[in-house]
Amino acid sequence: MTPTGRRGLGILAASLAGMPGAPLHAASADPFAYTMEITPEQGPTDPVIERRYTRTFATCQDHANGTPGIADCFTIEFGRQDAVLNRTWKATLARLPAAAHMPLIKAQRKWAAARDPFCRDRSDEFSGGTIAPVIYVSCRAELTIRRTLWLERLR
Repeated sequence: MTPTGRRGLGILAASLAGMPGAPLHAASADPFAYTMEITPEQGPTDPVIERRYTRTFATCQDHANGTPGIADCFTIEFGRQDAVLNRTWKATLARLPAAAHMPLIKAQRKWAAARDPFCRDRSDEFSGGTIAPVIYVSCRAELTIRRTLWLERLR
């Protein structure tokens, strides 16, 4: 990596570290470090996250019959949010300097590998209950939205 590339990553890390609401703990050693964060079950919902859910999702939730229907709505919404994440990923790579590509690719793979186990752990807290599948799929959708927002902020 060139000195310019390192400086560019350092500036990127510094600009990300100060973002309000970003689930990010960046250090100079790893400008793309990321900590998984999810809305607490009884906690207030972040309006920035809420605005990212589609109108189709809201309609689905309004017409869902019971817990399985709600889980289905989240599963379908996850697919939509994953598509947004993939488009955002491509746009992010296109706008970042080449020196940032490989570290970001590694970070994205690490995030992708951690998302589902993180959500499984969250849903396991409700093991045996009918809400467990909803917790799992809603977690996947929310973490995908959060990651999209994080990628959009990278400059």
